[in-house]
Amino acid sequence: MSVARTARTARTARTARSGLLAASAALALLLSGAAATTVASAATTTTTGLDGTWACSVPSGYVYDQVSMNRSCSGGGSWNSPQFHLRTPVDGLTACSSAPGFTYDSVGHSTTCSQTSGGVLSTTFHLRTPVNGLWACSVPAGWTYSATASDLTCAAVQGVPTTRFLLAH
Repeated sequence: MSVARTARTARTARTARSGLLAASAALALLLSGAAATTVASAATTTTTGLDGTWACSVPSGYVYDQVSMNRSCSGGGSWNSPQFHLRTPVDGLTACSSAPGFTYDSVGHSTTCSQTSGGVLSTTFHLRTPVNGLWACSVPAGWTYSATASDLTCAAVQGVPTTRFLLAH
């Protein structure tokens, strides 16, 4: 083997090892949840590595904004099971559930969150970061309220008025 070819082979091996180490480090960061973050909104909330992906369960720290009934999560079975479109909770997101540290200021009804193949209407929540003076459908931990109103804005059951709360901190 020539000296030039030996040097090229050594460089190629070093490059491959460096690439493999970088890929391993990136995978370790992703799996640890410490992956790089990107700004998701004008708020200070950031999104993480699983935001926008589909999964068979909803991990802590995430909500979901869509459900797909398919066989991907049925363990090889012939039945449909729910698969969730994961989202990092941010102010203004409409999601299929609420999230710790957030409240919601309105409720909707859509088949987007339905966990049945027939597309039954399910409740959606317009997530909000709690602030003084926000009319909210729930009072988050550590907050109180200074007034209430009864209307359909927060009605989980269509047509049944419920209470909203004017948040105070």
